[in-house]
Amino acid sequence: MTIFNHFLHRLIRNPGENLFSRVLLAPLTFLSFLYGLAVTVRVFFYRKGIYRSRSLPCRVVSVGNLTLGGTGKTPFVILLAEMILRRGCRAAVLSRGYKGKYGGPCALVSDGERILMDPIEAGDEPSLLARKLKGVPVIVGRERWAAGRLAIDRFQAEVLVLDDGYQHLAIKRDLNFLLLDSFSPFGNGRLLPRGELREPLSQIRRADALVLTKGEMNDKIINSGKRFMNLSEGRPVFRVRYEPEEIIVWGEERALPPLYMKNKRILAFSGLARPESFEKTLQGLEAEILGFETFPDHYAYEGKDLERLREKALRAGAEAMVTTEKDMVRIKNFPPGRMPLWALSVRHVFPGEDLARFEAFLFERLGFNA
Repeated sequence: MTIFNHFLHRLIRNPGENLFSRVLLAPLTFLSFLYGLAVTVRVFFYRKGIYRSRSLPCRVVSVGNLTLGGTGKTPFVILLAEMILRRGCRAAVLSRGYKGKYGGPCALVSDGERILMDPIEAGDEPSLLARKLKGVPVIVGRERWAAGRLAIDRFQAEVLVLDDGYQHLAIKRDLNFLLLDSFSPFGNGRLLPRGELREPLSQIRRADALVLTKGEMNDKIINSGKRFMNLSEGRPVFRVRYEPEEIIVWGEERALPPLYMKNKRILAFSGLARPESFEKTLQGLEAEILGFETFPDHYAYEGKDLERLREKALRAGAEAMVTTEKDMVRIKNFPPGRMPLWALSVRHVFPGEDLARFEAFLFERLGFNA
């Protein structure tokens, strides 16, 4: 990301009120209007059958969001697929493979046992899904209907989970889960490219249920007040929060418990849409953060990046470099030396009675309660 792009991204998220900001962002405001019009017309065409949505002979569950990344879709897809698998149903995950080099109709990232594509081809999120999900095939490609047929024909899949599928209207689905970041549910409230919204807020009404990620009800949601309640219109609202799972050690088979992070001097880095939640998780583990570097979302780390970070960590007296599990997937080589590299693995958990309520809702809607 260039310095200008980085500056523009920060300006969009925190525009301020000065004249310079308003002038610089004015063209983006006009483009946002055109973008919103195009999105609304596209949804209307699908609703009226002008554009065709195709069915698949199995249950289809979509997981998606309205903003540009950062809502925790990947951990939620993992949670959902594991939940379906424990129920005794055959599941498969379909992903577009954002930032992956594979451009074909569909291909197997994993058959549920073996990983068949590397992160460069498949993309970091499908690769992470393939590593975490045992017994669940992961299929990537731009033609998700064809990917669904492959999952059904080869693996007899009974439930397909569409990763980042909210905007993929070409496939009919039985359930539409919309994820909202509890700390920033609507970004700055503006559409691309002026803001971070991929669709107008009115499209929340396509969701069958809302999932608030990264915490329980908090001020940002509560302060949305009537606006949030009007948009949700009585739809079920569930909550999930991040829970550290383990510390993965680069180059070793072992994993460390999350509490091992306590009082450790670390240099942290990540390439996420919203790195704040990662930093907050590390703080919750009581790590001593000597530095925290951010990179663009889905950043492809090069050797020079890692060497620079390692030298910085050594100078600061760090005991380890720490990143996210999704970031570690994108690291091909790590320079050998005296500085360990750790990845913090996290998962979503439902607080209180939300787990039982969510499972009852999910399997009733899928018709698997009998």
